[in-house]
Amino acid sequence: MEANIQAKLEAILSGKLKYTSSNLAFNMLISKLQKKVKADSECMADCIKDINDFVTKYPIVAKVDFINIAAL
Repeated sequence: MEANIQAKLEAILSGKLKYTSSNLAFNMLISKLQKKVKADSECMADCIKDINDFVTKYPIVAKVDFINIAAL
């Protein structure tokens, strides 16, 4: 994952940026991780790892959504 994508994902998870994916599963993951970060801000690295695991399993999500996230 590129550094600028990771920085924007961290901003999305912390609520500083708003992003909605066209992929329902990715939206659900983001929502779940936003709640996790809100409850414990120290878990950001784990949340980024969860996203990385997800896009490794479903590379089409990374291809489409990471382009959109980079444009934020």
